[in-house]
Amino acid sequence: MMLRTPPPKKARSEAGGSSTPTGDQLVIYEDSPLPAPLQTASHDHSDQHLCTYQCRQMVKSDVLDALSKAEKQAQGYQTMLQTLNQNFTQADEERKQFRDKFLYSEQELAAAKGREKVLQEQLLMEMNNSQERYTKALQSCHDLEVKLQSEMNLRTKAESSVATAEEKAKLLEEKLSQLSGSVERERNRLNNDIAHLGKEAKLSVSRIGADLERMQCRAQSAETESDLLRSQLEDLKQKFDECLHEKTEVYKKLSSFTSEAASPSDNNVLFKTLQEELKRCEAEVREARKLKSQQLDAELLKVKLLEEKSRRERAESELSKLPELQISFDKLENELCSWKSLLNNIPGVYCPDDVVMKFSALQKEVLDSTMKIGEASTRFNQLEAALDATQLGKQNAETEAALAKEKFEALKSDVKRIEAMLALVTEEKEQLKAVVSERRKSNSDGSVSATTDGTLAQSFESSLAKKENYLKELEKELSQLKDVNNRQRDEIEHLNDKLVSEARRMKSLERDSDRLRSEISLLESKLGHGDFSAANTRVLRMVNTLGVENEAKQTIEALQAELQKTKERLQAVEELKSQSGDAGKLVDSHITGKIAQLKEQIATLEKREERYKTVFADRISVFRRACCELFGYKIVMDEHQRPNGIPVTRFTLQSIYAQSDDEKLEFDYESGNTSILDNQYTSQGEIAKQIEIFIRKFNSIPAFTANLTMESFNRRTLY
Repeated sequence: MMLRTPPPKKARSEAGGSSTPTGDQLVIYEDSPLPAPLQTASHDHSDQHLCTYQCRQMVKSDVLDALSKAEKQAQGYQTMLQTLNQNFTQADEERKQFRDKFLYSEQELAAAKGREKVLQEQLLMEMNNSQERYTKALQSCHDLEVKLQSEMNLRTKAESSVATAEEKAKLLEEKLSQLSGSVERERNRLNNDIAHLGKEAKLSVSRIGADLERMQCRAQSAETESDLLRSQLEDLKQKFDECLHEKTEVYKKLSSFTSEAASPSDNNVLFKTLQEELKRCEAEVREARKLKSQQLDAELLKVKLLEEKSRRERAESELSKLPELQISFDKLENELCSWKSLLNNIPGVYCPDDVVMKFSALQKEVLDSTMKIGEASTRFNQLEAALDATQLGKQNAETEAALAKEKFEALKSDVKRIEAMLALVTEEKEQLKAVVSERRKSNSDGSVSATTDGTLAQSFESSLAKKENYLKELEKELSQLKDVNNRQRDEIEHLNDKLVSEARRMKSLERDSDRLRSEISLLESKLGHGDFSAANTRVLRMVNTLGVENEAKQTIEALQAELQKTKERLQAVEELKSQSGDAGKLVDSHITGKIAQLKEQIATLEKREERYKTVFADRISVFRRACCELFGYKIVMDEHQRPNGIPVTRFTLQSIYAQSDDEKLEFDYESGNTSILDNQYTSQGEIAKQIEIFIRKFNSIPAFTANLTMESFNRRTLY
């Protein structure tokens, strides 16, 4: 603070102990008690800086007044500033209030405008929807009128078509009557021709019977030859076994000879020859063993190849299911999009609940329209029924005409065949006449007596009489064959009807099986445990499936078919020989060569069949032993047929740990489905529970058999 009273006086220091001024700053010194002249004398140079006490007091008072005034002004300014600040804050608050009111009024104005626009849009939408409904109602009315008009036109057309159909039916009836008359006339004529030609056919039938007897004799001789060859083969096998036995004995003798002392030179020579024979035999045995091992390797490779093919087919089938699933997923997405677009396109529908109301309104309109259309449709249906009846009559007439044509063609073919046989008979007759004329000429030229001519003529006449009798027999046989053919046709028609009914029944059964399979798949998917997956589910599979057995059966059937074909060829050759007569004698040498070749082929095929049978039996026995050792069950397979003709394969399983022969499981395998059969063993309490759990509930036969194996093993070993 600034001091208002003067400070106390201080003693001056000697020799000017005052502080020196620094720069241009004004310094005021205190008055000293010394007299003024001394002071002036000693300090002449600083008179301008000295002033009196009064001057200082005056200056102080002025300064203090000015300072008080300045303080008062500052306080006034501060009060004014505070008032101004208060006024400013009040004005600012008022400004904010007015601004908020202005913004609120603007928002209310915008909301009012938006509500007005929404109301206008709703009004426009309602106007447009009402206009669209009105236009659609008009269009539907117009469409219904067009449909009514078209149905009326169809009715008129149907009436005209019925009239034309009646006219056509009348024309067809007239044509049918004409055709039936012509067919009856031709039938009578053909019956007469058949009766005339039946006699000649009987002669040819008797000749064919004689040829058949001769062929049967030859076949019997061929069978006896084959039996002789088989017996020779068995003798050779016995000799081979004896040779092998002698070989072993010689080998034993040689081993005994080596232990003895040195024998003479003859024994050495014999020993060397025997050693050479032994080496040759050993080489042959090695080659046979190599061939056997190669054959076994080839069979194993075939089995592995079949397994790899089956795996590949399974993988390809699983891969082929992927695009089907993707296609179904895309279809579902497309259907969803189409439904959404339909909902958007339906006028007056804003949500799925509105669709029901819309459909109910449309249904009412449709019912009203259908009530009007019903009367016209009933009349139209009556006309259609009449038309169908006429068409059925037309179809029946056409089928009868087609049957008559077929019978006519069959009769024509029979007539042609009989004419061909007549031509053959006439040719033979002409040949015989030519032979007779040549004989007569030779007799007239030579010195043959008339008695020989008479005997020749009598022999020819007797042969002609025999041929006439043969022709009569052929006619009788032809009539019998016709009766047999008619009966066979009736049986064929009956069988066709049965086939149609069976096909329908098969289709219904297939539908039922598909439905049951779908239900089974659904039930499997809804299993409580839900642990069916390819990762943790193990399925017991056989290494060698039944494909090997099927292949062997196919080879045997193919060989039997080849044998049958060769026998048929032999019969055909014999028939040609019998028909050719004298010409057959010239070709007899060539045919005998062919017969010999065919017999050789038959022998090779029979040998191959026996070899296949032995190999198949060996493989089956190995497979059964392997199944028994691997899975613990002896499997016996049996095939039979049900009364309806469906083939069924029955498998009988017996565990190697079974305590009695009655502990057997029986399964029926039919068209990919395996079912267990009830017997005394499966009707026991524990076994029945396991069947109910593993087979009925989880549909897992491998789990059932594995559980049974473990229980029987524990029963045999632990208890």
